Amino acid sequence: MTTREVTLLGQMDDYILDGKFHEATETFCRLAAGGQDVRGLVTHVMDTAAPYLHVPAHEKLLPNGEFRNVNYDHTSLGIRAGMRLAPFLTPAEQHLPLVQGIYYVPQGLDVWAQLECGFPGHYAREQERCPEEQLGHQLHCHFEDREPLLEGTVEDRFRRMFHALTSGDKDTSYRLFLGLAAQPELRARLQDTLFFAAIIDQQEYQSYRKVRHIGHKAIRTRSMFDVADWLGWEHAHAFFYTGVPDICNAPIFHSLYDHASWLLGMTFKGGQYDLITRNTTPLTEDEQNRFIAVVLSGDPPAATSEITALLSRGKAVRSIADTLMIAHATHASSRLRTPVAWTVPTHAFDYCNAVNHWLRNFTNPHQTKALYLAAWFVTDTIHEVDSYPDDPAIAKPDPASRRAWADALPLPRVLGELEVAIAAQNPSDALALVQSYVERTAERQTLIGLLAHCAGKFQGDAHIFRNARSIIEEYTFNTSSERRKNVLFESWAHFLSFYRKRTLSTDCYELYQQYFMS
Repeated sequence: MTTREVTLLGQMDDYILDGKFHEATETFCRLAAGGQDVRGLVTHVMDTAAPYLHVPAHEKLLPNGEFRNVNYDHTSLGIRAGMRLAPFLTPAEQHLPLVQGIYYVPQGLDVWAQLECGFPGHYAREQERCPEEQLGHQLHCHFEDREPLLEGTVEDRFRRMFHALTSGDKDTSYRLFLGLAAQPELRARLQDTLFFAAIIDQQEYQSYRKVRHIGHKAIRTRSMFDVADWLGWEHAHAFFYTGVPDICNAPIFHSLYDHASWLLGMTFKGGQYDLITRNTTPLTEDEQNRFIAVVLSGDPPAATSEITALLSRGKAVRSIADTLMIAHATHASSRLRTPVAWTVPTHAFDYCNAVNHWLRNFTNPHQTKALYLAAWFVTDTIHEVDSYPDDPAIAKPDPASRRAWADALPLPRVLGELEVAIAAQNPSDALALVQSYVERTAERQTLIGLLAHCAGKFQGDAHIFRNARSIIEEYTFNTSSERRKNVLFESWAHFLSFYRKRTLSTDCYELYQQYFMS
């Protein structure tokens, strides 16, 4: 590494730790465009940021005796999604979502301090609306790094780690994880154990709450392991340092998991533990229709009863989970009437995607319970969103009124018009164009590439890239029919064109073009 590159890395660190996101990102682009390995740069960025990506808890007691929500770190989510979207973009744009992830990192430091206007990040500016002249610049490390804990047999350490994860013991769980992670042959089991611990920590009712879990522990665990596989586990320490202890943060909710455990035990009398492998029959078309209708009713107990009935008839857990995703996308694309209503549904979709990843890639005797947690989250979200009053200032999406126009376009023009509609935040046109496209051609990869390109232009919001990757993965691995899976693209286009963005500015995209596309 040259003296100039060492100097630039030092400058980038200073920019990150002072919340200067534009300057930090430009320095990252200069280094990457100059030939520095992108993986190495990402590792360096997170090594710098990691000590300041912790919070004491995800709820904060206020002086008035009430609790407020404390946001989850989104930096790893943006980097993971950026890495995962690269294969669907042109060579010139392959690093665009990753650069967008870097753009967010300095804005996401020390969330706890931001809530008190103590650091100039996006929560301080946009959520708390702190005056710029009152913003502090003092970072706090709320959890110091630790050395691995190696004492005990492998079985003993796994047992102790799971107990620590589920009881909120950050120190023990993290140190045991580090010791186990150093043994490559244990890494698949480690992933399964952490997915289990993160997925079952799920709030019974998210709706009408100030403190909301909204699936973040499972979502961030998925991101942590995806990035570790991309970087190599030996280079992923910063992601483990920020991700593993956070699973232990308060509040911890296990009542819904306990309910699923009780219900399955009462129904299957000990036979519930091998349902994931024993039940292999996919849902019929009629069963899919019925389950989707139950989910769309927004009634969690009704969805729970329907799942139990399907399992009792030998229906496959993964088939039910896949149909749940189709039901979610159906609701999102047809019944979300205001931009702000998108916030919680995207988290429900991404949580369910994390559950599906666990179901598709691991075998655990408790996985069937996660199906109940996912369905409860989705139906509770639908119940809340459907209760929102209409905003008279917002025109409700009406793709039917634009369908004739979309159908009259030559097929080669449809995707170009779709990019225009998304940029203009016009959901009626965007939905009509996607509906027309998927009915007129079986081609999907170009559509995915265009939607990924559109997602990559938005800045300062990891949700946009995370949702994009979840939808692509569900389209790829979901066992529902192609006809049913088309609604995933409708949901994606609706989200890109209607969700309330933090900004419609394209500073980061223009910066990327300057260094990688000029």
